[in-house]
Amino acid sequence: MPATSAASLALAGRLRELDDDALARLIRGRGVAPAGLRDVFDLADALLEPASIERALAIMPRPSLAVLAAAAEHSDGIDREALATALDVPLERLGALLPPLVDAALALVVTTDLRAAELGSAAPSSDTDPSTVTVPPAVVDELASWPAKGLPSAEQLRAVMAPELGSAPSSTNADTIDRLAAERAFSTTAAVGEFAQALEREPGRTLARGGISLPDAKRLALAAGVDLDAVPALLDLAASAGLVEIDASGVRASSAVDSWRRMPSPQRWGVLAAAWHATLPAELAGELATLSSTTSITTARLGDIVAWLYPAGVDALRQRLRERADRAERLGLAIDGELGTLGRALLGAHGDARAAAAALTPLVPPEVRRVYLQHDLTVVSPGPLAGELDARLRRLADVESAGFAGRYRITAESVTRAVALGETAESLHEFLESISLTGVPQPLAYLVNETAQRYGALRVGPVSGDEHADLGARTSVRSDDRTLIDAVAVDAALASLSLRRVGDHRVVSRFAPDVVLWTLIDARYPAAPDEGLATPARPGGQRAAAAPPHDDGVTAAVARLRRAVTDVEPGDDAWVARQWQLALRSKLTVRATVRMPDGSDRVFELEPTGIGAGRVRGRDLAVDVERTLPVSSITAVEPLG
Repeated sequence: MPATSAASLALAGRLRELDDDALARLIRGRGVAPAGLRDVFDLADALLEPASIERALAIMPRPSLAVLAAAAEHSDGIDREALATALDVPLERLGALLPPLVDAALALVVTTDLRAAELGSAAPSSDTDPSTVTVPPAVVDELASWPAKGLPSAEQLRAVMAPELGSAPSSTNADTIDRLAAERAFSTTAAVGEFAQALEREPGRTLARGGISLPDAKRLALAAGVDLDAVPALLDLAASAGLVEIDASGVRASSAVDSWRRMPSPQRWGVLAAAWHATLPAELAGELATLSSTTSITTARLGDIVAWLYPAGVDALRQRLRERADRAERLGLAIDGELGTLGRALLGAHGDARAAAAALTPLVPPEVRRVYLQHDLTVVSPGPLAGELDARLRRLADVESAGFAGRYRITAESVTRAVALGETAESLHEFLESISLTGVPQPLAYLVNETAQRYGALRVGPVSGDEHADLGARTSVRSDDRTLIDAVAVDAALASLSLRRVGDHRVVSRFAPDVVLWTLIDARYPAAPDEGLATPARPGGQRAAAAPPHDDGVTAAVARLRRAVTDVEPGDDAWVARQWQLALRSKLTVRATVRMPDGSDRVFELEPTGIGAGRVRGRDLAVDVERTLPVSSITAVEPLG
């Protein structure tokens, strides 16, 4: 860390007013390494390091940079009204542009009364608000170096307008764009649904370096019928919409999937599109909203807007925006970089999912509620099947192909699965009759009846406490049908369960009941929970509660900062002493406000020379004498520039 400066001493005073959440956001947002932070003075020093400032400015949009550069021209600060006048913007607009700068600790908003100084109060409270915007010298120096680096000067930040894009002729027929957009929108929505379905059955594993494991990626690609290269982008869309949870513990479907999959397909797409829009930087989203109704926006032309809006943008920022453009193409918001009806509807409505879904509805086939049940035990949907019907049919059948016309297959295994999840032969017949355009074929009716009747021929449950120790087993599998037990005991497909015969009608396993039950069901045995045991969820398919955030050290750092603030705050005497010690160590001059015996305040400009026994010493710059003051009488300490 650099030596404490006057600016960092002033910033530390503002930082101690932040709550824990704001401190954590600041540390993460500015990319400060948390390990070396012992107190707010360390954090202030880290925030004012040149490299840290350079990174922070790189992701700031041009309007905010213009505010910062204008304020930086006034070393003693500038009041907000004067700053608004200099920028020729209303106070309300300035109030919207300041918070990102204050939140990132690139600018401070202080009041004339230093004891009331506060970080974060960017909006003026009245026409006579005394708040002043100040910029730390380290930020001023970085901005001053910009012209030499080929970056805009303060004047250019204020004066250069957004590039005029005009109205470029479209290289593709509008109807063609909308047709292709609708196909992509539907395909992406369907693929995300298949991802969620596959992750419900079996969560995926994440890698230490990030991303999903290759076997799981291949499994998801196969389930959704997409290329392996598409998996990361589709998972990103699903995670942005809250349908998939991805963290160090793995990848799994979230509890939001149930309600999402029951929506009509345009609304399901709308959820994904709105989540995509929410990932855009606010200033870029605003520019796109303005341009979407007046001009043709292509990816190449959008690059001009991005370069103007983020003049110091680094490669990482541009890469993130390229990824957002890729997701937009997958959602059908743009085709080969050109916006169509869907993209304009979403951007023009500022991410409103309802407007976006309404634009998609006439572009896709209407959902159907009836299907063809065929003698070969397949189910064919003549169009997109309504969400709630698709969800229930998947309990009974396996998906062979998803798309505008879906295809499902009913098997003894899938019927067993449905019965295990609570269905009966009667409820399945009723459901099939309600959705069939052709009645229920005899082979299908026979399969449902026969499978439901056989269900439970094998009963799976935990062994008793006494037997657990005697048998070294956790699970019992029993049946009145000795032949069935014979088959289970010798089936090579069940070797992983390590089944052991303990009687003519019983085998046991050292694995948990849910593992044994679903392994038997997957091997097409008529297994069911024994009496008193509820049907367990499929192992690995349970939707775990969201895992706690990955511990990146920030939480611990914030706790250290909070303890340090608490330790030096009794009556503020200790805080004043700490400021004096740092000013003494760093050879800083300070402005000390002292409460006199008559209750009045007097300000001294002092060069600290010592501290001890509850008193501070400093050379008075005005009269060149050393003064000794009780710490308890000092109400504020402000470093001089």
